[in-house]
Amino acid sequence: MDTRSETPWTEAGQDPELLRQAQRGDLAAALRIYSAHAIPLWRVCLVLTQHPREAERLFQETIEHATRELPGAPVQQPLLPWLARLARELDANRAGTRPLEPSRLGADRPDGRPWDERAPDVTVEQHALQGYLLLDRDDQWLLALRLFEQLSYDDIARVTGLPVERVAERLAFARDQVDQDDDAQERAA
Repeated sequence: MDTRSETPWTEAGQDPELLRQAQRGDLAAALRIYSAHAIPLWRVCLVLTQHPREAERLFQETIEHATRELPGAPVQQPLLPWLARLARELDANRAGTRPLEPSRLGADRPDGRPWDERAPDVTVEQHALQGYLLLDRDDQWLLALRLFEQLSYDDIARVTGLPVERVAERLAFARDQVDQDDDAQERAA
């Protein structure tokens, strides 16, 4: 039976035990930590980079960096927020090499699959994603934690270190911005 938490973002689960073992040099324990958090960490990397190949590179860099920083990892806390913060720091350090203009939707969906123009909601999805891409990167991050990871405002506050009130304020602003962009795109069509 799988005993991992349904909300690994904010619950430590087996992380403290595995981390102590990994800090003593147990490679299998370190691999179990990374394996337990691989999928949500990869999604974090995809949200940050907005490109599958760049996400994979950031994911690998984050694991490498985390392995070097493992002795200083927070022992009694969940490790996924720590890993996500490392990914955000690494991504921010590379931000100077990226173009300043916002991302645009391409011929393919963000996950690499082609857009299915016959799908009933493809236009709505494209408009929502375009609005998302126009948001500030910090607001994209908060919105992704809420919508993609389905974290509560309290959990987002714990992950980001922001006060709950600030999380709620920024998420409301982000939703308004996406809605306004969607309305503008519909009027232009």
